Amino acid sequence: MEDARLDILAVADNLKEIRSFVRNFVSKFEKLNLHSDELILAIDEACQNVIRHAYKGRSDGNISIAISFKDNEFLVSIEDDGTPVIPEKIKPRDIDDIKPGGLGTFFINQIMDSVAFTLTSPHWVNCLTMRKKI
Repeated sequence: MEDARLDILAVADNLKEIRSFVRNFVSKFEKLNLHSDELILAIDEACQNVIRHAYKGRSDGNISIAISFKDNEFLVSIEDDGTPVIPEKIKPRDIDDIKPGGLGTFFINQIMDSVAFTLTSPHWVNCLTMRKKI
């Protein structure tokens, strides 16, 4: 099993570094490269949601991204200590409602096979776990 972790300040300026981190990990696996753009998009959208909604624009929050690939399954966990998530309230807007923004959760759910929120440890408030069978 190969895995990697990135702990970084949860600010929009770091989204490029997050995408590079995922791209570098995915490039190690021939099977993952087939889905690299989709995986990068799903993780980028999830991290943007943490920055916008969990931290509400604060610049003092952290985000931890752990990724692994084992037994043909890509797994990512995104953890933060922002405002607690209420999973029932997270719903993508109607895809036919044409306007900018608001489709991140739609893309995440289309790309990934499973998406789940959990409370993980005393160190983090939220943990988003996403899985994709390859």
